[in-house]
Amino acid sequence: MTEEQQPITKKRLTSAWISTTLSISLVLTLIGLLGIILINTGRITKDMRENIDFEVILQPDMETDDILAFQQEIEAMEYVKSTRFISSEVASQETIELLGHDFREVVGNILPPSILLKIKSQYTSIAYLQKLEKTFQRDQRVYDVQYQRTYVENINRNLSTISMVLIGISAVLLFIAISLLVNTMRLSIYANRFLIRSMLYVGAKHSTIRRPFIVKGIWQGLWGALVAMLALSIGIYFGHSVRIASDATLMATDAQSLRAYAILYGILLAASLLLTSLCTALAVHKYIRMKLDKLYF
Repeated sequence: MTEEQQPITKKRLTSAWISTTLSISLVLTLIGLLGIILINTGRITKDMRENIDFEVILQPDMETDDILAFQQEIEAMEYVKSTRFISSEVASQETIELLGHDFREVVGNILPPSILLKIKSQYTSIAYLQKLEKTFQRDQRVYDVQYQRTYVENINRNLSTISMVLIGISAVLLFIAISLLVNTMRLSIYANRFLIRSMLYVGAKHSTIRRPFIVKGIWQGLWGALVAMLALSIGIYFGHSVRIASDATLMATDAQSLRAYAILYGILLAASLLLTSLCTALAVHKYIRMKLDKLYF
């Protein structure tokens, strides 16, 4: 190889290495984006379930101290996320604001005190809520229990449908992304098939031939994963500034979500290193054993 050809060859190799690495990063970004969507969908689903109101209406003659003690008992239950005590006065004021006039002028203050419950998301099925309703109805301190059963049924049904659709779409896209990654690595080795044959001709062992390609594939997988994680982090940063509700953003950045992102990044890195090294090894092995005349096709 002449001195003029060396820079051209080096430039081509560098360009091929960069293009392969970028292809890997794009595939990993797609996989990571699916993971982030599932993480945030799970968070939104949880928030929606935990915003269901379950109201325990108390006996009108209960003393405030007894109500507060009962509230502490309820908060200790495993399926209760939070509680809010609504006194008769507060309930009346909220009803006046809703109706637009003071109903007490006609019927007096007839609204009893109550405790508003927020149930943990894993206990918001109709079966659990019915069980909770029966538990409270057996308590003599409770006058009645109210929750919107039809609303709860619709939320659970719609969220289950959405979750199944997202999982199905994610599975298909994940298969496509992995296929693209495998084909990218195969094409990278395909471009070096004659180099592999030349190494065989000079007596190189199979392990000796595979080693530099596998190392190269691992480095490409590492850099591809780093670029993908950088792109995903930028997306999370900007997604956090987009509000979908007064108290919710498109991308969550609370401690639990950050841990989920960290786990996702770890999975992406491990999958990238494993797939690139495995695909490279299999592709090199294929061209080592391939007959010379088939290398041209």
